[in-house]
Amino acid sequence: MRYFSIIFVLCLTLSMVQAQQTSFVNPFIGTSDDHGQTDPSATIPFGMIKPGPETIPRGNGGYDYQSQQLKGFSQTRMSGVGCIGVGGNLLITPFVGTACKTLKMDKASETAIPGYYSVTLDNQLKVEITTGRTAAIYRFTYPATETAGIKINFKHSYGKHIAEEHSIIGDNAVKGFVRSACTCDLGSYKFYYYIEKDKSTYKPEDNDSELLWKFQTEPNEQIILKIGLSSVSAEEAEANLKKECSNQSFEQIRTNARIAWENLLGQIQVETSDEDLKTSFYTRLYHACQTPFTINDYSGSYKGSDGKVYSQQLPYYHGWSIWDTYRTKYPLLSIVCPTEYKHMISSLAELYKQGKPRSATKTEPFLTTRTEHSIITILDALQKGMFDGSLDELLPLMLKEAEDISNDSPDKALERGYDFWGVSELAGKMGNKELKKEFSLRSKEYRPIWLQKFKDIGPTSDIMHGDGLYEGTIWQYRWFVPHDFDWVIATLGSKKKVLSELDYFFENNLFNMGNQPDIHVPFLYYYLGAPWKTQKLVRQILLEPTTNYYGTHEKWEKPYIGKIFNTTPQGYLKEMDDDAGTMSSWFVLSSIGLFPVCPGIPYYWINAPIFDTVTLHPTSQQEFKIHVNRPDAECIYIQKAILNGKVLNRSWLSYNEIMQGGDLTLELGKLPNKHWGHNTDFIKSLLKK
Repeated sequence: MRYFSIIFVLCLTLSMVQAQQTSFVNPFIGTSDDHGQTDPSATIPFGMIKPGPETIPRGNGGYDYQSQQLKGFSQTRMSGVGCIGVGGNLLITPFVGTACKTLKMDKASETAIPGYYSVTLDNQLKVEITTGRTAAIYRFTYPATETAGIKINFKHSYGKHIAEEHSIIGDNAVKGFVRSACTCDLGSYKFYYYIEKDKSTYKPEDNDSELLWKFQTEPNEQIILKIGLSSVSAEEAEANLKKECSNQSFEQIRTNARIAWENLLGQIQVETSDEDLKTSFYTRLYHACQTPFTINDYSGSYKGSDGKVYSQQLPYYHGWSIWDTYRTKYPLLSIVCPTEYKHMISSLAELYKQGKPRSATKTEPFLTTRTEHSIITILDALQKGMFDGSLDELLPLMLKEAEDISNDSPDKALERGYDFWGVSELAGKMGNKELKKEFSLRSKEYRPIWLQKFKDIGPTSDIMHGDGLYEGTIWQYRWFVPHDFDWVIATLGSKKKVLSELDYFFENNLFNMGNQPDIHVPFLYYYLGAPWKTQKLVRQILLEPTTNYYGTHEKWEKPYIGKIFNTTPQGYLKEMDDDAGTMSSWFVLSSIGLFPVCPGIPYYWINAPIFDTVTLHPTSQQEFKIHVNRPDAECIYIQKAILNGKVLNRSWLSYNEIMQGGDLTLELGKLPNKHWGHNTDFIKSLLKK
């Protein structure tokens, strides 16, 4: 496809200038024992194929850093998602001797960098993997043996295996499809593949959804295996493979993958003497850019969630986890990679036309999870000038979705109110005053439930799943009214009263950074005219040991006291899924001092960055630079802000101000400046429009 060729040339050019960031990425961060559920697979930004190791036992991405045993290497996964993960298809197992033997890794040899994974096994067999967008290439280096081989398991999957078909082509190729259940076994996906290797072989053995290639090898003999994927057909999978791998060596493909990552990661440059902090930052930016997947074939074809074949030359994205990602990830991507972000939003709009449900259909073209709050996601893009589609066609489909939003638990009532507000705002953009008014009123239907369940805090307010809440407590969901927070303030009595209750919430460790429902709450002090409280609190969450009591489903008897974000395989809190880059995006946005006010409103709170300098490259022509004047490490509070040479007394920036480029200087001090950023009237006016 012409688009991807252009992107490659741009990547090559920019990488000559920005060739440092990948050295700070450690893909093993968050891969150990339910501390993030990330994986070290070889991948390119938003690539469809993600080949990587399958350990025994495994995490949700197929891998647990603590394990030394391997089943093999699968080709698909979705980073950081819950239940038991999704993907794990087409398990490739190279072997020496018997094909049934469990593989053991030499952990000291294991390497993972952006676009490349390698490990040597105890039988002296070395495995290297690199990848393009739709195709991967394996390089196996064998010892001298008469009993070498490669096994392919077509049934392997994290979720329920549903179906597979394969056809052997000569002695060295196989093609077919696999179908498996999506996350939490909701819905299913089906994709096609084409696999070929370069070593002459005995006739392959085909036995009950497993294929064995057996051969002899000389000392250090290298065998190349290539795999192409497609959502449309095995023929398209073969064409994709040939496009990406036929005329390039393993090393060339590896270099291309590195260049793609250098280009993307270089969109944000941070300066600090703390290299561990840079590793944390760039690894989390790397995690944020794993999904959604670009699933077009190079011919342009792709399947929709309705099972129909479509075609377009611009990238089509799939693989959503929007209940998580709309909060932080898409507001981040709108700055970091606006071109890709715009295509993602366009793809999400197309999903509505395909009959978008809240979770996966039974005819998904590839891995996916859930799509609640797509209304807010598209509204946010529209407000930023990043959606060019027709609202005339889209809004009726959104209205249908809004009417079907569940209201059977207190948290869902709050979330429905937010989506209804989104519909109201979209109707206003269309000039439909009647519909805007109707859904503005409906966005407040949650209020009686809030008064009944959330206004008065009692002894049952700290129970996980209390009153049927999803992965949270009354305390944590209480603050999830981003579109109507002024009403909450008025209902509780005053800003002073809300400040007191927020202080109690954090001082008594009722906050849960390990899950999404309250991750915006540290920034609510901005609404209350006390941004200095956020500046202190967010720095603590980013950098310092804190007391944490909550897992995904229960409150622990004994808290974990320590840092939330680490640069070890235990990179996150216990039970804290990265959730398709949501938590990584929270870290990135908070650390550079820009956090979305309320998705659907195109503004970002200005926080104190933890770096000395932050340089954003929102476009190839523009640069937005944040200078941090911090006399010493104890200076954490914003004293003064200067935007493009003029004093800035407000505590937010618009999306357009960032994207147009400029210079923001922040003067920090040891004591709070309680006058800077205390006026929130502008945000009130935005919410009341």
